[in-house]
Amino acid sequence: MSLLGQAAVAMWWSVRREQRAEFGDWHSHEHFPERMSIPSFRRGSRWTSTTDTDGFFVLYELERYEVLTSKGYLDRSTHRRRGRPR
Repeated sequence: MSLLGQAAVAMWWSVRREQRAEFGDWHSHEHFPERMSIPSFRRGSRWTSTTDTDGFFVLYELERYEVLTSKGYLDRSTHRRRGRPR
């Protein structure tokens, strides 16, 4: 599988077993759709570890690196940090 675009954001998450369902719901129904609605976000995927029962790997593929300093990205990130509705 080749990268869609010229940049990516990669994240590793460690989520305790008792929080996995809540994390999965939040990531699937809030975080993931929010990120994918940002212009130039091309594809997102979440992977579970086969060796680390708490581990998740998340990859967002971007059209270009500058997306991370774009108004669309910064507006969503700032609102989330401040607890404002999107």
